[in-house]
Amino acid sequence: MGRALAGLLALLLAAGALGASPATSIGASKPAAKHGCKKPKHKRSRQHRKKRCRKKSGGTTPSGDKPGSTDEPGDQTGPPGRLLATELEISPTELRLQLSRASVAAGPTIVQQYNSGADPHNLILERQGTVAFSYPTLDPGLSQSQTVNLARGTWTLYCGLLDHRALGMQATLTVN
Repeated sequence: MGRALAGLLALLLAAGALGASPATSIGASKPAAKHGCKKPKHKRSRQHRKKRCRKKSGGTTPSGDKPGSTDEPGDQTGPPGRLLATELEISPTELRLQLSRASVAAGPTIVQQYNSGADPHNLILERQGTVAFSYPTLDPGLSQSQTVNLARGTWTLYCGLLDHRALGMQATLTVN
């Protein structure tokens, strides 16, 4: 009787009836590599590339890099980021530089300057006290754009004409 019970127990274990998964039973093949999501059917879909899936699995981005592993601007794939810097004249003694967003991703970014004021303005991009890029002077009502390769860090954008920066025509941009 003891031998029959042991045989039945081994049979039930092999069939997974006692809670053991088939992958852990004797002679079973190894399961497919886990990618961290509960729904492996969407492995190649957009859903899989969402932050929660990458975070669980430590997965990779579509380009094959670990998320957030790029240190150099320009080594990312995909379209460039966009930023609009609008120059405003609130009053003769108060000027403002308004950014369309407070932060952008590192890498190529299309930075558009729009002069909505009555006086000419320029746009200077500075990082760590060093001028990285300078737009030429722009007449009122016009706009211009350039693709600029932005590195991670804090950037200061301002108008360098006369005392415009001191009157408030400056803004801070965070590049992640």
